[in-house]
Amino acid sequence: MPKPQYCGSTDHIQVHHIRALKNLQKYEGREKPAWVKIMAARQRKTLVLCRMCHHDVHAGRPMTRSPSRS
Repeated sequence: MPKPQYCGSTDHIQVHHIRALKNLQKYEGREKPAWVKIMAARQRKTLVLCRMCHHDVHAGRPMTRSPSRS
């Protein structure tokens, strides 16, 4: 089972997808959300998240769980 790439929780693992890496650039001029920074740094169009973090991403709010230290 893949390990979530943000909080480390294994509660109902889900994968967040974007169509293209260039879509991460739409946050120009303002603070990028944590998930955007992670995806841009890894140069990946997918991000493995727990269910709660994935819901936060789609709702446009900061992720409620703390990032893991691994």
